[in-house]
Amino acid sequence: MKNIKHSLHILLTFASMLGFLGGWATLAHSRKPAQPTTASGQAVESLPALVPLAPVDLSGAASPDSGSGGMTIIAPPLSARSSRPVFSTGGS
Repeated sequence: MKNIKHSLHILLTFASMLGFLGGWATLAHSRKPAQPTTASGQAVESLPALVPLAPVDLSGAASPDSGSGGMTIIAPPLSARSSRPVFSTGGS
């Protein structure tokens, strides 16, 4: 069983490295993307820069104590929290 496990590790390592290097070589030898041109063969002008958004005004936002629609995060009570890890399978 130990020999089979070791052989599988070597096979997976070899296959992973072969796939990585093959993908790298494929991307390195692929054609470069074509630049957009007009019908006359001249390069297309770049798009104008986007206008920045206006800042959000938080001065009128409701405080958490006012109870009028403010976003409040409530933690579960301590008795509801478990001492067990969250991602445990319970297996051997």
